[in-house]
Amino acid sequence: MRFHAGPPVLQVVPPVRQVVPPARPTASPAAALVTLLVVSLALAAATAAASGPAGVGDHDGAVDLPACDSSELLAASPAAGVLDEALRALALTHDDLSFRTDYADQPDSFRIAAVDRLLTHPLETETYVARFADEICAVASLEELLGVCARELDLVIDAPARTEATESMEPRSAGATALDVLLPAMRLATDEIAAAFDGLTEEQRRFIALHAPSILDEEEFDPDRPIDERDREAEEEEALADELLHIAGLVDYDRLATAGAIIARAVDSSIPLVMDDPMSLPRTHTDHELKRTASSRLASGDVLSIMETEAGTVIIGGPGRTTYRGGVALIIDVGGDDVYEGDVAAALRDLPISIVIDLAGNDIYRGDPHSLGAGFMGIGVLVDLEGDDVYTSGDFSLGAGLFGVGILADAAGNDSYSGDTCTEGAGAFGIGIHRDEDGNDVYKAALFSQAFGFVGGAGLLHDVTGNDLYFAGGKYTDEIRYFDHYISLSQGFGFGWRPDASGGIGILVDEAGNDVYVSDIFGQGSSYWFAVGGLVDYSGNDQYVAYQYAQGAGTHITVAALVDCDGDDNYVSKGVSQGCGHDLAIGILHDLAGDDSYTCHDLSQAAGNANGIGLLMDDAGNDSYSVRNPDNTHGYGNLRRDYGSVGILLDCGGTDSYSGRGSDNTWWMGSMHGVGVDVEKGGGAE
Repeated sequence: MRFHAGPPVLQVVPPVRQVVPPARPTASPAAALVTLLVVSLALAAATAAASGPAGVGDHDGAVDLPACDSSELLAASPAAGVLDEALRALALTHDDLSFRTDYADQPDSFRIAAVDRLLTHPLETETYVARFADEICAVASLEELLGVCARELDLVIDAPARTEATESMEPRSAGATALDVLLPAMRLATDEIAAAFDGLTEEQRRFIALHAPSILDEEEFDPDRPIDERDREAEEEEALADELLHIAGLVDYDRLATAGAIIARAVDSSIPLVMDDPMSLPRTHTDHELKRTASSRLASGDVLSIMETEAGTVIIGGPGRTTYRGGVALIIDVGGDDVYEGDVAAALRDLPISIVIDLAGNDIYRGDPHSLGAGFMGIGVLVDLEGDDVYTSGDFSLGAGLFGVGILADAAGNDSYSGDTCTEGAGAFGIGIHRDEDGNDVYKAALFSQAFGFVGGAGLLHDVTGNDLYFAGGKYTDEIRYFDHYISLSQGFGFGWRPDASGGIGILVDEAGNDVYVSDIFGQGSSYWFAVGGLVDYSGNDQYVAYQYAQGAGTHITVAALVDCDGDDNYVSKGVSQGCGHDLAIGILHDLAGDDSYTCHDLSQAAGNANGIGLLMDDAGNDSYSVRNPDNTHGYGNLRRDYGSVGILLDCGGTDSYSGRGSDNTWWMGSMHGVGVDVEKGGGAE
């Protein structure tokens, strides 16, 4: 799969009224980028101990968390009033900052309403992202998490089907177990999944199963590979993508979301039953005609029961060490330091529902591609309630939905997650959710991961508390731009298939902790082509390190925002970052509190390029702004297609330092459509 930022699209926007720029103040040299030093210092700082465990979706017993009210903080932000003043200085109003929604050659069926709404009202982007994050923090259940994501994709979860599932899951006796809840739900959800693909021929269903992953495939760069061979492969991939997009338009995504909601509700309901009486599970249930079997191929160790059901194989593991080898519809493990290998919690076409619930233990998960909470033409759910766990998997894993729903929820422990492409909360023609509720965690991925929303998809990564490290990149060379950097497209990234299909929604939410975010090209609350990308961090002294198209960057008719609510934060990137909108797009970086540091090279820190809008807003604290190139930073907007771009930098409090065109307690105009404002709490200019 290949893509590039490329030249701007050819359409034009309504004219922006021009203002006369003042003389630019002399700028001092910018500080050099110190990426490695920043990462080292940040990693050294991220060592505080984690708090006690909490249940899935239950924050009781955890450390005190900040109130999840980022949208309220934005509403009270002094930046709102200062922004109005800055716009007046440019002879503009909010209504003047608007993009048309018909720039694409033709409309596509995957355009979501939020994208059109935000392109029309781009200044509402950060409020949308903040409200999304607030709602994610407020919900406790997997079903509610899924419901939020489905709603923002304009999907409708079928209420009658969910009611039928609820009635079928009602325990029929006081001695009912989790199986009495899960197995009926799995049957109903299987029917919904089948109905979702009813509009496709068998050949078309096979096409999805065989070719869908390739649309997001990327190969490691081989400098010795002949160019003609690579061009030929690119043409073949383009033809496959065209056919896949056609077939994808025939899928009933409402039915897929409904199937996911049925399973999520069943898992939510079954967990208390498992925890209350875990050792009741091995008994035979005649209502479901469970038949005990034995198969060392599927599991070994402390295996209490292996049963064949209508929904597939069910395995119950005991309190000792158990090894599971995948290909199973349902695993419930009551304890022990367990090992999971292969296609575990992997919903595939031949096994449309796959669930793992692990109650306790320091577990090791070694998954295949499409595993560990992955739904590929199905629903895959993995819930781990306790322990310091290690998760390693390949593509489309760790909470990934590809024409399906994938959920990974870990309730406690210092955990490590490692995947490749489309992992750790990734949705493509589906929904991928990854939630971790406690512990100092490490997230590592290569590409399209850590809250990634592709066409028809939503990707959510929600970490509740702990000092966490997020790393995305390091494998797939950005051969279009740089041979010494890697593409990431991760950490709250929405991505469309330019120019044929609009993108989805990628939102990364971190509630507490001193966190480190590292990406390379494209990442950290950014997006590309009719999509929404967002990153909201509520508290902690955080480090953001990237190279390009990052930290609140919108590229090609899209919207993106990074919102950090509190803490002394450090932002480092080379360019097209830190509140940058490129080509009819908006990129926003808003830091609400703390003594912060911003370092970049060029076209960043409130830069609008090719009719884009770039906003960098800092509400309070003693901050520093360093740039290498003062000519296109610190409030910069250029003229393109005979119309303007807009860049606005606002600092609303504190004693600040600038290595560039700005200065403390001053207004400045950096270009015809760029302005910077440094005032105290929204006060007037000096």
